[in-house]
Amino acid sequence: MPSADHRTRRFGIWAGLATGPVAAFLQQQGGSALVPWTCAQSNGWPAVVLGLALATATAVAGWVSWRARRLRDGRTVSPDLGNRRFVAGLSTGIAAFFILVILAQALAAVFLTGCER
Repeated sequence: MPSADHRTRRFGIWAGLATGPVAAFLQQQGGSALVPWTCAQSNGWPAVVLGLALATATAVAGWVSWRARRLRDGRTVSPDLGNRRFVAGLSTGIAAFFILVILAQALAAVFLTGCER
């Protein structure tokens, strides 16, 4: 039976890969849902705050994936270590990419009021 640490590391490998796209989706949907309110109030800061919160969550997930790249114990190296390191590195890179996507969408809310047509 796998230990809790093993399950935590297994989740950590995929954290950035799973969190980044979901957070970008939530930011897109949340920003779109806020457009009527943003237009009426001429205030885009809720969309910016939403973007910063989701970018922070994605950064934490990317950091977890980066930490999962290393072996934490002195046990022998398993044959799937290369695969694990690759997926963890890919997850970290995907998280970094989606942080940029989320921040670009949040930055648009600073300049655009939502009333442009």
